[in-house]
Amino acid sequence: MYPSTCRSAARLQKPTLWLALTFMLALLTSLQSAAQVNYKGGSNVQLLYGRHLQHSGQLATITLEHFGDYGAWEHFGFTDLFNNATLAGPDLYLEWYPKLSLSRITGSDLSFGPLSDVLLGGGVNVLFGGTEDFFASVVGPSFKFRIPGSGLLQLETYYYKQNGAAYKGTYQITPSWDIPLPLTEKVRLRFRGFMDFIGDRGPGSSQYLTQPQLFVDMGSLWAKPGKVYLGSEWRYWKNVVGIEGLDESILQANILFSL
Repeated sequence: MYPSTCRSAARLQKPTLWLALTFMLALLTSLQSAAQVNYKGGSNVQLLYGRHLQHSGQLATITLEHFGDYGAWEHFGFTDLFNNATLAGPDLYLEWYPKLSLSRITGSDLSFGPLSDVLLGGGVNVLFGGTEDFFASVVGPSFKFRIPGSGLLQLETYYYKQNGAAYKGTYQITPSWDIPLPLTEKVRLRFRGFMDFIGDRGPGSSQYLTQPQLFVDMGSLWAKPGKVYLGSEWRYWKNVVGIEGLDESILQANILFSL
């Protein structure tokens, strides 16, 4: 889940990765008895802007994102147009992940403890632009967990293969979440994002990318919740595109419009 470009990379100290993993584990184990509602993510458009990157200085991104649920099938995908603040001649990056729910296709209850469902699927990651085009494919199981309300908490585990004879297959582990956080009747937050852990694939070391987002539901302030969100995204990338020691960190303003 990452644009494969290193032109906007900047160095940062290693984050407290184990703290993040501990938080995710605690969250999973505390939700064993919570109700489960099928996630209905829908579609959205996001406008992001960040500054203080080492090479380009600025980064502007337009993201179109969609989550669809069709019986036993579901899929998630997004496209990014990104470049400097002018967005002149932007690069295009996209990902698509179709999945099959084993509980829905078999009609059996596969839930156990905090686990609510198991899915099988795959995906593709494609970049057009940058120094060279990029293509990778993944396949493997995903696991959904119980959380209150209509949010999402899942763990995707994949076999990852980048196109090209020089690259060997490796692993990708991706926890992701989209959790509503109502503070009051009108003040509603939304916490969403993911973490990618991708192993050494031959040329290129292992890498870690996370993009947590925190939003305020602006529409809720005017009795039209779930339409417009204002917030920020922090993108941290350790070993950008597998280049050891090349790190990126950027805090971006983000406006999200639900479609």
